[in-house]
Amino acid sequence: MKINVKLLWLIAFFMVAGNVLMSQEINRKIMDPRLNEEILYGYCNRDGLEAGEFGKVFKEYYSIYEPDKEVLGVMRSKLDSVSVLIVLGTWCSDSQEQVPKFFKVLDKIRFNEKNLTIICVSKDKEAGEIDVKKYDIQKVPTFIIFRGSKEVGRIIETPVTSLEKDLLMLLGD
Repeated sequence: MKINVKLLWLIAFFMVAGNVLMSQEINRKIMDPRLNEEILYGYCNRDGLEAGEFGKVFKEYYSIYEPDKEVLGVMRSKLDSVSVLIVLGTWCSDSQEQVPKFFKVLDKIRFNEKNLTIICVSKDKEAGEIDVKKYDIQKVPTFIIFRGSKEVGRIIETPVTSLEKDLLMLLGD
């Protein structure tokens, strides 16, 4: 029986990659020593953001935000190959206000959450094993918009006009 070496290497690669991905803990909480409070740290998902103290604030801001429907309608046609990285601090008042509003926009345009990555950082802008330095995060939240693998722009801390209008501007004509 002839063994395909390339196939064996491919299988080994996916086994190792799968183990690395599975080892990434989602919605991890730590005690931030600078803040002396519990925060979300590292990779996170919506379930993590909607739980606990941050979740109470999340639900409040989410429920009261009403994005511009006309802007949302235009935006829906511009989502091809778009992905989003959100870097936030659950300790940060701007993150507490803007992240739920951003999720409301994403929900209204039916954005595929498979194209969304969320990283929660400490007060020192660190996220454990995740290298957030490569994203040059100065303030949180930072919403980084990608088309394919190319960054097309950011919304940093608070929008200039509104989240949906700023996002539409980044997505272009």
